[in-house]
Amino acid sequence: MAQKLEAKGGKKGGVWDDGVHDGIRKIYVGQGQDCIAFVKFEYADGSEVVVGDEHGKKTLLGTEEFEIDADDYLIYVEAFRDKATEETIVDLKFETYKGKTNKHIETSPGVKFVLHGGKIIGFHGRSSDVLHSLGAYVTFPSAPELQGKWIKVEQKGQAPGLRCSHAIAQVGNKIYAFGGELIPNQPIDKDLYVFDLETRTWSISPATGDVPHLSCLGVRMVSIGSTLYVFGGRDASRKYNGFYSFDTIKNEWKLLTPVEEGPIPRSFHSMAANENNVYVFGGVSATERLKNLDAYNIVDQKWVQCATPGESVSIRGGAGLEVVQGKVWVVYGFNGCEVDDVHYYDPVEDKWTQVETFGEKPSARSVFASAVVGKHIVIFGGEVAMDPQAHVGPGQLIGGTFALDTETLKWERLDKLGEDEETPEIRGWSASTSGTIDGKKGLVMHGGKAQTNGRFDDLFFYGTDSA
Repeated sequence: MAQKLEAKGGKKGGVWDDGVHDGIRKIYVGQGQDCIAFVKFEYADGSEVVVGDEHGKKTLLGTEEFEIDADDYLIYVEAFRDKATEETIVDLKFETYKGKTNKHIETSPGVKFVLHGGKIIGFHGRSSDVLHSLGAYVTFPSAPELQGKWIKVEQKGQAPGLRCSHAIAQVGNKIYAFGGELIPNQPIDKDLYVFDLETRTWSISPATGDVPHLSCLGVRMVSIGSTLYVFGGRDASRKYNGFYSFDTIKNEWKLLTPVEEGPIPRSFHSMAANENNVYVFGGVSATERLKNLDAYNIVDQKWVQCATPGESVSIRGGAGLEVVQGKVWVVYGFNGCEVDDVHYYDPVEDKWTQVETFGEKPSARSVFASAVVGKHIVIFGGEVAMDPQAHVGPGQLIGGTFALDTETLKWERLDKLGEDEETPEIRGWSASTSGTIDGKKGLVMHGGKAQTNGRFDDLFFYGTDSA
């Protein structure tokens, strides 16, 4: 049963209604002098394509086309009304379930409204020679297996502030943040920030011992028990950090492995941990991208190089790395272009396996936020296309919260699409960790890079109702 979302915008022009269909296949948007001149939609009804009427009037300023893949569907429309009269629509953004969009709108061109709440299967509105209003018909997809929602966590005190390319990890009721950048390729500081979840307050942790001597970006950090483990990252001159531990009870740093003795120095690698091992995968060395997996046993205090992945695992940075039920999972990443393959390493067999996932897969991406919740790997956002200026620019970033069931290999999108839900803005290069807040397990995410190439300083938590 379809629900009709009220048309929003002006009251001028005549009413039109394309009705309800199975889905949207193509969207045409015609430009006017200072507003949208017309829209036209192609719908799918089974195998039949239904071409809707033109609403408004074409001009000589051209028409934009947005095509939706056959295995995808439209879920979100962002529209802007003229600021002065609110009688015309001046811009439209469309986004699909898999995160495909017709454009990124960096600054608001008018008074915004949105149409979402499910799968969009039809449109209606008002038009004359221009588009005055737009509404939609939606149906509701089945609820994902993993239920949860995003919350924005209040922050007080001496916070890390605006940054990306940094690391966070949780120990008990505290979240730690380290490294990062505000200006591209310029590390900020080498302070270890600590966020108290009871008071919602940040402070700088006292530090003794072998305090890391480099400020670094592209660093990674994990926790085992009450100890943090930090590896890699680089300064502005591409000098790299070694492997450190930080005892959160004694507030003491310890250099476990200097740069020349540990795994290949690198940045923008991935780290994960179980109760006995710290895993480091991939990343970017001084000369090339990597794909090796190294494990540090905290009991033996030794590094072991795991089996070398086969040709199916390409060199990459910015991948997701998570330990789920004893296996080490590598999810997506960047090997010169964004990739969408998934592999796992079995430490017992010292063997790599590539898996074929299905369902509502996120598009290929890297430098996204990730976490483990039970048997699921949860991800948010990331970069879907590299910037022409490489790390200096923002690249093409995306949002969307997805979960991979590591048993069934099925992807599901988790975002609730109601207007009352607060979800993070699109971003990449954020810091993330598996965490627990207010008794719920989920994905903790701090900061990141915005589509404007600015930086975020917010703290978000996707808390799940069940794991």
